Amino acid sequence: MSITMYYGRAGSGKTRAVYERIRQVITECPGDPIILLVPEPATYRVERELAEFMPQGGFTTVRVVGFGRLAYQVYQSIGNVKAQQQSISQLGRTMLLSLVMKRKGAELGLLSQAAKRPEFSSVLQGLFSEFRSFRIGPDELESGAQRVSNGVLQKKLRELALCMSAYEEELQLHGQIDGDPIMDLVHALPQSPLMENCHVFVDGFHWFTPVHFELLYMLFDLAVESVITVDLLADPKRILANKGRHGIFNRSVEILENLHKEYGTKLSFQSFTGHRGTPVLQSLEENFFHGKHNTTAEHIPLVSAYNREREADWVARDILSYIESSPNARYRDICIMLRESETYGDTLEKVFTRYGIPHFGDRQRPMNNHPLGELMTDLLGVVKHSYSRDIMFRLLKTDLTPLTREAVDELENYVLEFGIDHLQWERDNWSYMRRVAELSDEEQPDALRNARVNASRQAIMDILIPWFDFATSSDAHTGAEWCKHIYRVLEELQVPQRLYEWSLEAERDGDLESKASHEQMYSAVIGFLDEMMVLTDTETLTLDEMIALLEEALDNVHYSMIPPSLDHVAITTIERAYSQSWPRVYVMGLNQGVFPQNMGDEGLIKDREREALAEAGIVLAEGALPKAFNENFLLYLAMTRAEQHLTISYAGSNDEGEGLESSLVIKRLQSLGFCTSPIEVPFTIQDGTEDEYLWRPYQSLSLLSERWGALFSGVSVSPLWWGLYNWARHDGAYRPRLEDVSRGIRDNNDVPVIAPELVTGLFLKRGYMSGSVTRLEKYRQCPFKFYAQYGLKLEPRKVRSFGAPEIGTFLHANLERLGTQLLSEHKQWRDLDETAQQELCARVAADILEENRYDEDEKTAYDKAIEERVVRTLQKTVSRLVDWSSRSSFDTMYLEQDFGRPNGWDSIKVSLGEDCYLRLVGQIDRIDEYNRDGHTYGMVIDYKSGSTSVNAQEIYYGLKLQLMTYLLALESAYQKHHDQPMTPAAVVYTYVKNPRTPAGEPVSYEEAKALADTNGALNNKGYFTDDIDMLEKMDKNLLTYKSKGPYVPVRITGKGTIHSGDMKIVKSSGDFDIMCRYTESIMADTGSAIGKGEFPIAPYQLNKAIPCSYCDYKTVCRFDNERNQYNYLSTLNEANALEKMRDALNGSSGQTEANADFGESSNTDSSMTGGDDNGR
Repeated sequence: MSITMYYGRAGSGKTRAVYERIRQVITECPGDPIILLVPEPATYRVERELAEFMPQGGFTTVRVVGFGRLAYQVYQSIGNVKAQQQSISQLGRTMLLSLVMKRKGAELGLLSQAAKRPEFSSVLQGLFSEFRSFRIGPDELESGAQRVSNGVLQKKLRELALCMSAYEEELQLHGQIDGDPIMDLVHALPQSPLMENCHVFVDGFHWFTPVHFELLYMLFDLAVESVITVDLLADPKRILANKGRHGIFNRSVEILENLHKEYGTKLSFQSFTGHRGTPVLQSLEENFFHGKHNTTAEHIPLVSAYNREREADWVARDILSYIESSPNARYRDICIMLRESETYGDTLEKVFTRYGIPHFGDRQRPMNNHPLGELMTDLLGVVKHSYSRDIMFRLLKTDLTPLTREAVDELENYVLEFGIDHLQWERDNWSYMRRVAELSDEEQPDALRNARVNASRQAIMDILIPWFDFATSSDAHTGAEWCKHIYRVLEELQVPQRLYEWSLEAERDGDLESKASHEQMYSAVIGFLDEMMVLTDTETLTLDEMIALLEEALDNVHYSMIPPSLDHVAITTIERAYSQSWPRVYVMGLNQGVFPQNMGDEGLIKDREREALAEAGIVLAEGALPKAFNENFLLYLAMTRAEQHLTISYAGSNDEGEGLESSLVIKRLQSLGFCTSPIEVPFTIQDGTEDEYLWRPYQSLSLLSERWGALFSGVSVSPLWWGLYNWARHDGAYRPRLEDVSRGIRDNNDVPVIAPELVTGLFLKRGYMSGSVTRLEKYRQCPFKFYAQYGLKLEPRKVRSFGAPEIGTFLHANLERLGTQLLSEHKQWRDLDETAQQELCARVAADILEENRYDEDEKTAYDKAIEERVVRTLQKTVSRLVDWSSRSSFDTMYLEQDFGRPNGWDSIKVSLGEDCYLRLVGQIDRIDEYNRDGHTYGMVIDYKSGSTSVNAQEIYYGLKLQLMTYLLALESAYQKHHDQPMTPAAVVYTYVKNPRTPAGEPVSYEEAKALADTNGALNNKGYFTDDIDMLEKMDKNLLTYKSKGPYVPVRITGKGTIHSGDMKIVKSSGDFDIMCRYTESIMADTGSAIGKGEFPIAPYQLNKAIPCSYCDYKTVCRFDNERNQYNYLSTLNEANALEKMRDALNGSSGQTEANADFGESSNTDSSMTGGDDNGR
């Protein structure tokens, strides 16, 4: 037996000496087995390097293995592979530990709260693995608890001993011994024929646990020859200077001491003093980590990038430059070295893919976001939340159900529209229909849609209902029962077949990562269910416990890849690649807290507790502080992986734009002369550097969009970009990509003039345009909005709610029914006493709510709260209407009076010329009349649940035409039926709402009621006649008010005249006539514009008001201040607006001034025939 330690600094030639010695052994002792033990992540690369090193280009007797593969081959050699394969996996052990913690939780004190956390089992499993690695069991923990003086630590050790003992007992019940796998291997080695005449080489390690040392001792004792490499200073006098946790080679010194203690003089040494790399790399390795200056004139490139993506982009471009400039360069000569892969992994893969650089990242990808993981979680969530709508659609959108995505979308729209949730999913048949349609509804759900939706619902519920029934049949089930039913659901959903199809499709598309994720995820889930069947066969688990087990299992499932080719850039971390080297290395991410890394939490056992345990004879792994010092050694390893070229880089900000500080290592590199000023990589391409960014056709073309942005900003574009553009334009292969990236040049949201035949098909099918005044108002607000809503028939997804619009609809329906009942009994509002008001409101509201409820069998707390709210609002409104009616001499004559509809008044017809006309239809909420001296005065009343008002400038610009249109309809009908004109008394909005009334201090109910009556929030708004006598007929208390009255907000002075401040809302009969005739004129102009097919994106802006604030079509029009303009409308007072109307009527018969202000491109929207919106 001979044992030799090869020691020397990184890059001194130790690994090559190992390869050379292996070649000698193969030559001198042909047939002798050789084991080359290296870190697990390095086995693939080392095996390839060794094969290339051999004269024949390969070998047969050498086994390049890590600890795991060594164990497999040893068990295989002694015929014990089956037993090894049947051992419980790491995931199964964690699950078993969770069950143990469930049982022992009541016995814990100090750890009781931590034990309730879902991730605690994984934390505890890691700690137990550490205990086993250091030969510590429950007995040692109990003994340690007696030897330490800290009371908290004593209690913690005893509770850990309790948990560990229970855990090991549970493992034994399942035929497992929770000894460390390495120790199991130690016991199996002497039985293995692999060790006969074996030569053992250990290379690339820089630290071993006690059990690893036990394995090394056994290997060395059984081998005829053993060689181990260690990173140490070649000078023996300086080796001990690195002892202690502050020393860079502290862990290597520990290896030396342990081996020397075990073997004494049998251990021989061979030092290596060679150097690899350029002079500056040699100087870096020798001097930097000892605080000495650079002894060469060369410097290491240092890159400072704007952010991590710019950093990755620079690295990609530098790699391509190296590959193209060096004839013998290969991608496999390059490594990207990171501290941890999550920070840069996705960014690097995205950038390298864009540049067409073959690459492979050896990180493990988490699979908790895989559709199968989501499906498993949602299956349990469906039970926990009783078919919650959100969880149901998360499950359906995994695409692992029988439904297509189109069917899922239709089902979701239906469910949202009718508020279906929870146990309503189990109904045999959905036949929801809107019984009381919203005022804007144009169509009802049809039978065909119901049939499709019910078929989709049935397809998934046939599978989910048996699962739900099982899960809810008892508070808990055995683990075996849970697993059987979950597997049944997976089978009925045909998950195995679907994942297999996805895997084949990914393979055809060359997406090997997706292929691996589908295959490995299914294997992991089946493995989880199999182990759970065994471990929890008779153990009862509640739903919450099952959810916790599944979530913890999914958090610990990852998938890994194998390199798709031999020639690729390696993306790895220093902890996985510390034993390897590459000709060219990029160490990225040297930012504070990233590399060197912040250590974070100390864990379950704190650093001070570890020190106390060490004093008591229980040695564990290093705590957070020693690990922080070890970051220097990891940095040393990273800086010494390069054989020929090293580049260091850092970013100035992260992906969220937050600033990042460069690592202190950067400042030290600069102060010691190893790096100079960094290469700055800005966010945008700077002038004169364009050629540095053009490497691949598709990648280069993707940069054009940024250049076009600069062009539109007034910046000149380099001829290089125009050359690229012209080249791609004439190349058929790249022209489609050019069109994609150049879309920004051509992209605009201009709406072309619609062809006449299309306008006719949309709006003039019957030779006339038909619709409500609301649509004309929408056209005046924004022509494109009108076109999108009524021409293209775009509408937002309907979602069941009871907000302001629905409450307004409900109150309208109630007031109509109440008023109609009164009229049928020949009564007015004033005829209701307070008791009758309360009873009538409650009865009518209950009837309408019942009719409008989609689900007659269920009445939720939300429904009850809404009912109470709307009934209070209805009662408040009716009380005001009764009060107004008692003060008024006007009588209500019509309610919900239609015009332009069957059994209603005639429509309003406005000529558009050329035998074409505009036919306006609508519905007037209420009309009151008063007769004086044989002459009738009419008042138009429109109920509003919002805060709508009207002024003359809005009428002039066509933004508010509703009241004037209703007045036109009333005057026309009255003239027709009574053969005499009717004089307008008022056109008003009266409010059906119950607003909150602010009070500066607590008040009584009566005081609050008085405040609400006097704060003006419910005052009628609109226009009133200037006839004071008629104003008094509307409110007989008008002359008694000290301020504006609630129903006729016009003040009368002591001289019997109208207050000057209220003149803007009083109009003469002539003024009413001008506004009505002008309304006809502006409607004609609007209809004509619609007929021309003009629908530009031109929303109005009047003062600060714009229609875009609550528009449903903003994502369609994509209004942009840089390429679109508002239709700016000048502010007008009442007198000016009325004068402009008069001038327009007295002027030419052509376009009105208001339409000229509206703009020549004003797209008049004529989606009038799309359906009626009742004029509201």
